Amino acid sequence: MEKKRVSVQIEGRSYAVITFEERSYVHSVADEVIRAIRRAAQTGRHLDTRDCAIMAAMDFCDDRNKAERRNKDVIDKADQIIRQSGELGKQCREYKERLAAAINENTTLTKRIKTLEDQLHTLMKENEKLKKGETKALENEKKFEKTVRDKKTEKLMGYVPMRQYSLFEEKDVPPKKDE
Repeated sequence: MEKKRVSVQIEGRSYAVITFEERSYVHSVADEVIRAIRRAAQTGRHLDTRDCAIMAAMDFCDDRNKAERRNKDVIDKADQIIRQSGELGKQCREYKERLAAAINENTTLTKRIKTLEDQLHTLMKENEKLKKGETKALENEKKFEKTVRDKKTEKLMGYVPMRQYSLFEEKDVPPKKDE
């Protein structure tokens, strides 16, 4: 950018302004100064142009000072927000770490639960087998007890065991001594 020379008219006097700004901007500033001087002139007191210009300059300085205070307040608030966002960022990182740890623990516990469920399933199958085995053992025990009772009953009744031989089977025939 290069400097420009811009001429403006304020209250009948010509002023040359050297600036980097556009002509339209300089003219809008001059128009604002003219309006401020005319507002000061309408206060009802009899002021000359110089006094009105001073009053307008005081208004501009007051506005600038208030704007600077507002800017300072905004900057202070922005700094506070930046500090808070830094603290929130730190808290966020801590929460992320805690979340990652919780997820890892959850994964470990889920695997452990799966292992325990598999073990439970295996034990339930073994339990069923044992129950079936107990049933067979009970049945065998009952058969044995029945056999023992039957034998006792036979003895009490004077049972004599008998052997039956077949006439047609050779093994039951006593061998001849001559052969």
